[in-house]
Amino acid sequence: MVDVLSEFLSILDSPDEKVRVVLTGLGGRTAELPPEGLEARVERLLREAGTGDPATDPAVPALGSAAEDGAVWWAHNPADWRAEQARSGLLAARAAGGRPVRYAVGHAGHSQFAVDRAHPLDGRLLGIKLDALNRLPPELLSGEGGRQPQVITATAPSCEQFFSLGPGQAEHLYYLLYAPLGHVEVPPDPWGLDTSAYERERVAATTRWVRGALGGTDSTVVEPGACEGALTGPLRASGLTVTATEPHDEFRRRLARRLGATGLTADTLEELASKRHFPADAYLLAEIFYYIDDISVVDDLPTDLLLITSSPEFIESSLLPWFSGPGKEKWRPAGRHTLVPPRMDFLVEGVAYQRKRGSVGLVYRRN
Repeated sequence: MVDVLSEFLSILDSPDEKVRVVLTGLGGRTAELPPEGLEARVERLLREAGTGDPATDPAVPALGSAAEDGAVWWAHNPADWRAEQARSGLLAARAAGGRPVRYAVGHAGHSQFAVDRAHPLDGRLLGIKLDALNRLPPELLSGEGGRQPQVITATAPSCEQFFSLGPGQAEHLYYLLYAPLGHVEVPPDPWGLDTSAYERERVAATTRWVRGALGGTDSTVVEPGACEGALTGPLRASGLTVTATEPHDEFRRRLARRLGATGLTADTLEELASKRHFPADAYLLAEIFYYIDDISVVDDLPTDLLLITSSPEFIESSLLPWFSGPGKEKWRPAGRHTLVPPRMDFLVEGVAYQRKRGSVGLVYRRN
């Protein structure tokens, strides 16, 4: 919480104006900053932020007078790599009730953001900022108990940047990074498979490649981790017989609404390998190895043909070393094809964007 307050010193540097700050990370308490110098305001904020027990604060900040009189809320990025800061940004979005919230870009190096405010700090403000950071509890800069430091060079920028989000966008950003924590509902089409031009091209290219690898459409395919069915639908429409598996309850419900429950199962890849109850001409392992702990699970799949798609980086770092090492006794390479090259693309439309890594298709046949 103190970290984000230090990120808008240039805004607090208005000694003739009274400022009220909502401490969203501390249950919605407010700090009154009377007209005074910036150094005194920083000292006051540090004292206020250090009072009370965050463990006793409500899960969602309470709406107080600071929110009711039209004040703007400032919060951490819901996609911040630091889990506590990201959670604070999520709670601020929920508590603001549609009121304006500005989010500090913070420490979120995977993506860039559509910044609507930027405040370069001169030497004087930077000095005040660094002094404030150095007065924080030492464990925030050094880390403790195996935790990473909360304050590092990347979280103390000389140009502070902010962007605005609606509540739904904040939930979406948080989900993309922290879905396993279960704090938010699954947003519609979370990865933009149905809306992103890049993702639509990747799905279309994958469909064409699968048909070509199988030599037509008179084949059976099992697609583990089918998610909402963005790829399953085109594969079936091309004439292939596809069994889709999806262990995530909500994604499986969406897939069933989209394509019907026929040919749909909740099996994980590990369960498909151990049960062996879905033999097929090919298993399509599309972009799922990021979530698989042991690649050797493919040895027990009831098929002689693996169709694998993944990013070029992951293929070079993980898949090829395994298939040319431990896996070479059971599998031989039978083809490689670039499906889509890397491209810049929105992660959340109009808000956050990043470099999508591209996708390559690999064909392996059992020896």
